[in-house]
This record gives sequence, structure tokens and C-alpha cells, in this order.
Amino acid sequence: MIVSLFGLIDSPLTMLAVLVGFMSALFICMPAHEFAHAHSAYKEGDLTAKALGRYTLAPFKHIDVKGLLLLLFFGIGFAKPVPIDKRNFRRGWKSEIRVSIAGVLTNLVIGTIACLLYCIIINFWPALFTDYGFVSLLYYYFFLYLINLNFMFAFFNLLPIYPLDGFRVVEAVSKTENGFIRFMKMYSFWIILILLISGVLDLYIDFFAGGLLDLVMRGFNALFGLIA
Repeated sequence: MIVSLFGLIDSPLTMLAVLVGFMSALFICMPAHEFAHAHSAYKEGDLTAKALGRYTLAPFKHIDVKGLLLLLFFGIGFAKPVPIDKRNFRRGWKSEIRVSIAGVLTNLVIGTIACLLYCIIINFWPALFTDYGFVSLLYYYFFLYLINLNFMFAFFNLLPIYPLDGFRVVEAVSKTENGFIRFMKMYSFWIILILLISGVLDLYIDFFAGGLLDLVMRGFNALFGLIA
């Protein structure tokens, strides 16, 4: 993210539009993801997040500085995990799974809605992205990042690596803390680092998140192509 801005040094307005669009989108998708966990936990009987002030959509309650810096420099980051006490869940492992996938589903819903709005604009008011100078740039980059960040967060969090949501699902259906669970809790940082440096993580995100995003966009554009 930051590195890509160096190519825009000769265009300060575009650089500003990219930064504002990125941060605006980030302050929607990250808090929404964490709030979804908090809300789902609340519905399942755990009031921990609410008691600690995390039952909110306020961005700075959820943004983690280290996670934000990783996202800015390496394209993959994280928010502050919502505090959850699974001993309070009414339905045991079923509640754990519901709470774990709530953030992923929320990101997919927001990303899909953003795709829908983007396709509506492209098909019925394309001038919004081209004819209004800096304002057009803001709208364009806001939608670009809102769509891509939500799909990226969804599939990144599906990985069964501690402390991501996919790991929480595996942990929920495991009867005991088996070797896989212990291994992931000990070495998850290094696993993510290796996946990131090797480019495997980018390939995974591009294939699954990019593939679903492309499918959704094609579907909406085909629909509006029939209407327009």
C-alpha cells in the first residue's frame, strides 16, 4: 500500500484520494468484522465484549496499530480481537462456530453490497467516477478498497491459523487441545510470516477472494446489462 504511493508522488491529489479512500474503507470493514463477533457473542450469552467497551462500531476501539502498519506496508493486517469468554455460551461449540464466522460473513455481505453499488454507478452514473475531479477520485478509490478489503479480510480470516476465525472453528469442533491446536498456538506468527514472504498468501487471496469478487462483479454487471 505505502510502497505503491511512491508512484503517485507527481500527483498529490491522487495520492490523497488513495489514502482517504483506503482509510475510509478500512474504518468500515475492520470495525464491522469485530463488531460482528461482539454482537454474535452477545446473542449467544457472552457479555464480555459489551462490558469492556468493544460492543461498538467505533473504529479506534478495534484498530490495532501493529495490524494497521502491517496492512499498510505488506497488504495483510489485523484488528484487535474481540474479548470473548466461551464459558458463557449457551450452546457450547455451536455458539463458538457462530461467533467465529460472524466476522467473515459480515465482510462478505459488506463487500457484496459494495459491489452492487459500484455496478449500479458504473452502469447508470459512470460520470461519478470520472467527471468531478478530486471527488470522483475519492469515490473511485473508496469503492475499490471497500470491495477488495472486505473480500480479502473474509478469506484471510478463514485460514485455520491461530488466532484467525478459521482456527477458532477448528478449535471449536476439536474435543481436546490436540497437536494441531498446540502447534498453531506456538508457531502461527512464523507460519503467517512464511506464507507472506513466500507469496503463497498472496496466491491464496488472489485465487479465492479475487475469484469470488470477479464472479460477483460479473454477475451484477450482467444483470444491469440486461436492464440498462
